[in-house]
Amino acid sequence: MTDMELTDEQVAFLADLRNGACPAVAALDASMIGPLIRANLVRWDDDPAESAKRQHPPGTAFTLTDLGEQCLVELETGRQSTE
Repeated sequence: MTDMELTDEQVAFLADLRNGACPAVAALDASMIGPLIRANLVRWDDDPAESAKRQHPPGTAFTLTDLGEQCLVELETGRQSTE
């Protein structure tokens, strides 16, 4: 997995991505998302729904990578063992 320490906000963001892609919006803090992308926990993809709207430039979305899913499972397993 990764050796980085995840903040509660980062873990919550990763968990939210289990429900599907999250549109990339200005409100998302680059200092929170950047480390997740560099650690290969999150991928920044073209959003096909936005790309289909030809009058607008392609949008982007964040999606959970396989490594990100594995990281969440390990975090959840670790939390359960400490309870």
